[in-house]
Amino acid sequence: MRRWRRVDPWGLRQAVVGLFVRCGVAAASVVTASILREVAGGTDPTTALQMFGAVAFLAVWLTFAVRLYLAGVYRNERGLLLRYVHRSRLLPWSQVTGFDVRAARFLGSATVRNAAWVLTRDGAWETPVQQRSRLVGSRKNTGPVLSAADFDLMMARLREAHAAAQAGGGVMVR
Repeated sequence: MRRWRRVDPWGLRQAVVGLFVRCGVAAASVVTASILREVAGGTDPTTALQMFGAVAFLAVWLTFAVRLYLAGVYRNERGLLLRYVHRSRLLPWSQVTGFDVRAARFLGSATVRNAAWVLTRDGAWETPVQQRSRLVGSRKNTGPVLSAADFDLMMARLREAHAAAQAGGGVMVR
């Protein structure tokens, strides 16, 4: 199994972000067609600069939207892939020692939401997946926010995949 499989269940957030990605792709198609029409007819420098600005904005929009859409925890036979909005981290199964639920951290302090943490031989890594909380306080919105039932399901899947990898039988695919 070379393919990465998402561990955390899809939710409303991914549906909304997916809609933003589709809107961005549609806007990029319209802008690209407009640019091609203008270039074919000859254009002045001011119009060219405006077109460049529109393309740059759409590129940033789509990059951020796709990264937000893909943020989460993925697994395959090699290990875990933690996808954040700004980076990704690969943790081989040989380095993973377990999983824990701790407060999510934002700018060095704890938030009101719990997050899934991957325990490794080198320390603990916070995943972008958080558990929904009704408490009032600081939050960070950089990944999926799951209900308690979905969060528990994800943690069970992580522990099951880790046990299968440690047993040498590979990771089960569902």
